[in-house]
Amino acid sequence: MDVRLPDGTVIKGVPDGTTRADIVAKLKGNGMAVPAEWLAPTPAAVSTGSAIRDIPRQVGLTARYGLEGLGQAVDPFTEPLRRMVVNPIARSVGLPEARPVSEEASRLATLVGLPQPQGANERVIGDAARMVAGAGGLAGAAGAAGRATAGTTQNVLQTLAANPGTQVAGAAGAGLSGGSVREAGGSPVEQVIASLAGGIAGGASTQMGQKMAEAAKRAMTPKTVQMQRADQQIQLVLERSGVDWSQVPERIKSGLRQEVADAMDTGGELNPDAIRRLLVFRRAGVTPTVGQLTQDPGQITREANLAKTGANSTDANLQRLPALQNANTASLLRQLDAAGAETAPNAAGAGQAAIESLTGTVNANRQNINSLYSAARDTNGRSALLDGHAWTMNANRALDDANVGSFLPPDIAKKMNAIAAGEYPLTVDVAEQLKTSIGNIQRGSADGNVRRALGIVRAALDEAPLQGAPTVNPGNLPAVAGTVPPSPQVLGTESLRAFNDARSANRSWMQRVEANPALQAVVDGVEPDQFVQRFIVGKGASAADVGRLRNELTPEAAQGIKTYLVRHLKDAATNSTEDVTKFSNAAYRKALRDIGEDKLRAFFTREELQHLTDLGDAAKYMQAQPAGAAVNNSNSGALLLGRGLDVLDRIANNVPIGRDVIKGWVQGAQQTQVLDSRNALQLVTNQKAPPPRLNPLLAAIAASPVQARQDDRRK
Repeated sequence: MDVRLPDGTVIKGVPDGTTRADIVAKLKGNGMAVPAEWLAPTPAAVSTGSAIRDIPRQVGLTARYGLEGLGQAVDPFTEPLRRMVVNPIARSVGLPEARPVSEEASRLATLVGLPQPQGANERVIGDAARMVAGAGGLAGAAGAAGRATAGTTQNVLQTLAANPGTQVAGAAGAGLSGGSVREAGGSPVEQVIASLAGGIAGGASTQMGQKMAEAAKRAMTPKTVQMQRADQQIQLVLERSGVDWSQVPERIKSGLRQEVADAMDTGGELNPDAIRRLLVFRRAGVTPTVGQLTQDPGQITREANLAKTGANSTDANLQRLPALQNANTASLLRQLDAAGAETAPNAAGAGQAAIESLTGTVNANRQNINSLYSAARDTNGRSALLDGHAWTMNANRALDDANVGSFLPPDIAKKMNAIAAGEYPLTVDVAEQLKTSIGNIQRGSADGNVRRALGIVRAALDEAPLQGAPTVNPGNLPAVAGTVPPSPQVLGTESLRAFNDARSANRSWMQRVEANPALQAVVDGVEPDQFVQRFIVGKGASAADVGRLRNELTPEAAQGIKTYLVRHLKDAATNSTEDVTKFSNAAYRKALRDIGEDKLRAFFTREELQHLTDLGDAAKYMQAQPAGAAVNNSNSGALLLGRGLDVLDRIANNVPIGRDVIKGWVQGAQQTQVLDSRNALQLVTNQKAPPPRLNPLLAAIAASPVQARQDDRRK
């Protein structure tokens, strides 16, 4: 177009849409005079009026941009069909070729009278608006189509429709960047590169803004609320694993709450297995790595090989991971020592203490029984007569009723017959002798019928009545104090009661001994070196037997057994190697299982037993190499790499930057793996890939052939 200056000068060939400001800048750049009225500021009223008058034009431009943007969004799908199918057919039959959809959209906008952009600013804004319209339309169409499809097609469409806000922001950035480069004279390649960069930056800025908003929201959340949320999450996770969060000591709870709250602050999904393992490590008092918490085979591989690399280097700064492994193992051993292993007796010492404790129990009960029998034998009623006839009659009737009379041993039957015939009297003393004989035969017989027959005779003997006492004063003469002897019945009853008490004490004691194999062994005689193995640790010892044994021990003897059990577990973990820092989780946990939780509960509290279990579980996670891990157990590669780092370090001594890079790379990896538990507490596996910041088709839209031709026309 031609522009006439106020002084009448005409400037020809000015591009359409050039503003007065553009002309003023051009005149100044060429050293030409600028009309004074063009330099005068525009009154505010005039500017406002011009802006109001320009509203319809801007609305029309927006409509044009939207129409053209939708056309450009369709081009990547329709252009191959137009070029390869439609136009060849049209040429073959002599018809005009079809134009691109975007070009038709632009022609339609012109046909309906929509304004065209003028000047560089409107053209760049137009580029951005078209891209926004195309991206929004494409996202909406992809979302609608995705709901009507399935399988791979649905996944692709859902990806294209994901995060529409980010897509629109990326489209705006792409349009502004590409258009600006074009207006600056950039080539088509430069325009495409700028569009892609601008789209990525726009999408990234949107996501960054969202993250900043989320972070600000979390920062505004009171600390108490954060801790409550963390506590609820931990409790929910542990309940599913059968762990009672309320039973965890508060000193451990507080630290775990903070770690989980920090992980929640990042906005990611929590890893319940990692939280459960972290509790084990905290209760065990050792420091985990990320791989040990997640049990991810790739992470464990990197950590293990990195530790070997550092261990093979002479630089102490590169040895933090192997040092951590050693410190954790030493901590497990120290805790076993603190639990009693350090001061525990050996197997023979623990067995001897238990035997001495049980021997004291045996001697005390024997002394009590002997005293009761001695007192019974000292009673004056031992010669009191029992009704032998009544006893034998009742016994024989009961034997016949039970049909076991033929099983009665001949010796007992012969004595019963002699007493029934009056050949010798049945006194309290004779009855006690018979009861002793019957008891001995019962214990020595394996025949159930014999034992039953003897039991019937014994029961009848217990019920045998005393004979009536003879008349002491037939004439009922006045009695003189101190001259009337006690009734034989009274004396006999007292004697029977004394023998029954002694016999009852002996019976209770024998039942107690028979129910406790360890006590029976002490009664029969046992060696101390095998006592703990036979009656506590070994598989032949039941939990019930161990519980009864524990109840018979003195507190000192029970403490000796308890500390020996801890020493037994430590010996299993170290293979009885006291001066080497090593801990076999497999051997330790096997020893723990072989003893059994039920038996250990007889000597340890619930908290103590949980701690012993946690030590084994922590060691298990520390030493695990799950399926898929590729740890270099041979150490050869780590040895070479470690030596190589030493060589590089010596070479880099005179190049501080190089040396820092070498050391920083290893140290940074170590810090990341070891110290940042949030990386483990977040669930990072089996997640869908994040939606793209920039719709992948925007690049095709920005670089489409139609877009290139439009760009050429705008230069």
